[in-house]
Amino acid sequence: MRLKLLKAFKQWKGVRSEAWLAKRVPSSSSLRLTRKNLFILPTRFGWVFLVALVVMLMMGSNYQNNLIIALGLWLLALWLVCLVLCHQNMSGNTVSLLQRPEGQCDKPLRLLLNIVNNKQPQALAAEIKNWPSKQAYQQLDGQLALDLEVQQRGRQLLPRISLSSIFPLGLFRCWTVADFNCELLAYPAPLAGFACPSQEWVEAHDVERAASDSQLQSEFSGLKAYRSGERKSLLAWKQFAAGRGLQTKAFTGNPSIDLHLSDRRHSGLNYEQTLSVLAFWLRQLAQQQQSFSLQVGAKQLASGSGQTQLKVGLRLLAEAPSSDE
Repeated sequence: MRLKLLKAFKQWKGVRSEAWLAKRVPSSSSLRLTRKNLFILPTRFGWVFLVALVVMLMMGSNYQNNLIIALGLWLLALWLVCLVLCHQNMSGNTVSLLQRPEGQCDKPLRLLLNIVNNKQPQALAAEIKNWPSKQAYQQLDGQLALDLEVQQRGRQLLPRISLSSIFPLGLFRCWTVADFNCELLAYPAPLAGFACPSQEWVEAHDVERAASDSQLQSEFSGLKAYRSGERKSLLAWKQFAAGRGLQTKAFTGNPSIDLHLSDRRHSGLNYEQTLSVLAFWLRQLAQQQQSFSLQVGAKQLASGSGQTQLKVGLRLLAEAPSSDE
């Protein structure tokens, strides 16, 4: 019963805190740091410093030692100066979202923030409270990078980001909790070692003849090494019979028939692994400048090639519904 009450109290406190922050620091792609949205408190070291300072002043007053009193007053002035400098270090900066975190989920995704001010803020840090995986920040020239590790693919809305600084001596911590209304997009991690998913589609739809007809309008330019997943109609059978290994014919002019990929499961693989195989082959085809189309669930990507086609295809894989939906 006591645990339930404690849990309910934490939930109520979290809802109230979030509602208060929504009014104090509203969601925006850019945030100017002012007295209204900056908070400052002594750090643990700052509290210990203040307690030791009070004890020093009490002992100096008790023993009527002017040297100790003078030292205590000087340290108190230093404590107050650090309070002002710590706040001024962050005040007046404008922090804006420069790059949303996007990439494959087995690598850290970078959130990039731009800092605009006449002077560069010192010892600026960034973190997301209660983030389930590792995170690391790095202050660059006029920018602040936050690298996030993601466990699974998909799109998710990032919670508030804590921006803080303990400059100059670590006695105070000045911070804000910004909401940049930023979404994270994680692609499936590529999985190698499996044949191109388009091979099954080509054989099932019997487009070998169409591929051959389209090549009649192109000019033969030579032979290249065979790659798994390429059409069998392009194989150089005479060279293979002569013992030269598997090679495919290369043509110039009109492009050959496009490869069509879909999220139909491979034998022995679950749905998430199938998406990872597709992610691997999308990169391979884009690198080879091979034109392809993609179907994921009810969504269809038209035929195309290059890095733009690759990026759109990876986004389609990232947003694919999970197998249990």
